[in-house]
Amino acid sequence: MKAISLEANPRVLTKTIGSKKLRNAGSLPGVVYGNGEPETVELEAKNFEKAVKSTGAKNFLVELDIKGKKSMALVQETQKNPLTNHIIHVDFKRLTEDSVVTAEVPLRPIGSAVGVQLGGVLQMPMHSITLNGKPADMPECVEPDISQLAVGQSILLEELVLPKGIIAIGQPKAHVLAVSTSRMMAKAAEEDAAAEGEGEATKEEGAKEADAAAGEKK
Repeated sequence: MKAISLEANPRVLTKTIGSKKLRNAGSLPGVVYGNGEPETVELEAKNFEKAVKSTGAKNFLVELDIKGKKSMALVQETQKNPLTNHIIHVDFKRLTEDSVVTAEVPLRPIGSAVGVQLGGVLQMPMHSITLNGKPADMPECVEPDISQLAVGQSILLEELVLPKGIIAIGQPKAHVLAVSTSRMMAKAAEEDAAAEGEGEATKEEGAKEADAAAGEKK
């Protein structure tokens, strides 16, 4: 996972009123913790929003520049205003070269499933997965190839191809992607079954009539 560069400053106003003043001024309050003493910071809200939009990952790697002092960190958690959906606070986890992190990254299937081309429907029970490993090895997203998926087939969590050293968290047999029968296909199958049933019934009636006719001749 490539680190996104962000500049930050030590935060002086740390109480609720202070955080509100910062946000009104276009700044975003945050805290950096782990591997040392917690450090309160503030950064440009627009720059952080831009960083969020540049990656689909919920947890992403950043290089924090705090007054010229650079350190690697993971965006651990963000808080949003429930009305505006704007980010109002961010938690960073300070990292070292040996750090192992847990991150949620998006799933982005590539290719066009054979089953979909034949009328099936692509189902995505999961739109993101949780991974564990070193930040440098962590992918920004996971892109399973679905081109060979036929109707009724699926990709399990344990079948995802991940970078060396990265493991997926969750039930190994959980369905990540699947191609299911569409309503049109199900209806067509029902109509075919009904037609077959009518055909068999007609054959049976014909056989009975033939037997009856043979009996009368006798």
